[in-house]
Amino acid sequence: KICCFEEVRNDIKICCKIPFMSTNTTKSNGTNSSKKSTGTKKTTSTQASGAVKAYKKLAKKNKALAVIIAAIVILLGLTWFFGGKPIIEIGAEGITLVQTEDPIIYHIPEYLRGEYPPQTDYAEINGTGEGNTNEAVKEPADSTTTTASTTTSTSTSTTSSSTTAKQDTGKKSGSSKSKSGTNGSDPKADKGYAANNPLHLGNPTDAYADTSKNTNYLMVKPQYTLSYNTETLCPNWVAWHLDTSYMGSADRMDDFRPDDELPAGWYGVKKADYQYNKYGFDRGHVCPSADRTTTKEDNSMTFLMTNMVPQSPDNNRVIWMHFENYERQLANEGNELYIIAGPYGTGGTSSKGTFDEIPISLKSGETLHMNVPSHTWKVVLAIPNGDNDLSRVTKNAIIIAINVPNEMGMGKTGDWEQFITTVDEIEAITGYDFFELLPDDVEDYLESQKYEYIK
Repeated sequence: KICCFEEVRNDIKICCKIPFMSTNTTKSNGTNSSKKSTGTKKTTSTQASGAVKAYKKLAKKNKALAVIIAAIVILLGLTWFFGGKPIIEIGAEGITLVQTEDPIIYHIPEYLRGEYPPQTDYAEINGTGEGNTNEAVKEPADSTTTTASTTTSTSTSTTSSSTTAKQDTGKKSGSSKSKSGTNGSDPKADKGYAANNPLHLGNPTDAYADTSKNTNYLMVKPQYTLSYNTETLCPNWVAWHLDTSYMGSADRMDDFRPDDELPAGWYGVKKADYQYNKYGFDRGHVCPSADRTTTKEDNSMTFLMTNMVPQSPDNNRVIWMHFENYERQLANEGNELYIIAGPYGTGGTSSKGTFDEIPISLKSGETLHMNVPSHTWKVVLAIPNGDNDLSRVTKNAIIIAINVPNEMGMGKTGDWEQFITTVDEIEAITGYDFFELLPDDVEDYLESQKYEYIK
């Protein structure tokens, strides 16, 4: 509609027209606006509905993913538990996955038959077992060698008297050894071992493969020789010869297992007996895995539990490992080595605490006691490669002895060289007699020397 206003000025009529929105137009415009608004609301509502649907769809996917992840975690956990609770260990051979217990699945048939754990009364060791002597030297019938009594108490008391009894392998104490080294020992136990045999230079404890000598039982294997002690459930010592011919490309086998060459009736320690999660000690090789890599069989033999002692991780993975590397370095430089090593004392410390022993519970209700040593020691004699080794050992031979506390933290104060001592000192604390077939003057000189390590 048009609204007109008229004004007459000087006989001139002025007319002004002003547009004016009608009611219908307003309604019409209002209706259109409402329709537009409604359309906007419908669009917004549709978008919100789509977002909710997308969120729900995503939530369902995430839920399914979460269920899958949870299932994987549970499956891995069950695999870890039933697969022997493996852990990652860093040693001389690098990073390896090691089981801390026997996989339960291995023993299901035995469980069903009621045969596991074994019920044999292993604590009553009376020397009547019959086993494979593996060509070890047997004590002659007319021998008068003084050996550890087979009636030694099986008590696991950790008093000093008990500790002394556990370490008594029948050898005269180091302090009473004569200048000749061989005086008072049994020459029949020492002789008869060819060059490159671990006992070519002498048998440290006059060990025999005689089951009556249950605390000093000789076991000869192609890879190494040892004296086993049924009271400590550990070797007294392990001896081996090392040169580059023993080092090849065979893989680390990791097949820890009981030694089936132990006499019948003697308990064979299993890898699960170390109970790593509770006590925290490594199954520490005495003869290293990396020293026997020519064949898989050679390497596998180093994983027999008669070649193990409970070692603190810092001892086994730091100090002990580094010294083993140094031994192989000497071999790679053209030397051959005669090595003897073992545990001493009672009471070692792991990340779990200090323990004198690791109890082994049998199904019969009986408990055995594996000794945890306070120290691990090693004696090394190295000469240039050659033949007729006994005659070639002179005062110029390399002689190294170390005595390492079986505890944590040693690596923070230095490496293996901080534990260098003399062979005489190792003989004094163990009562063993090393390298006794050497000429007296050579033996006495070498065993009094303290190795000077130069980096």
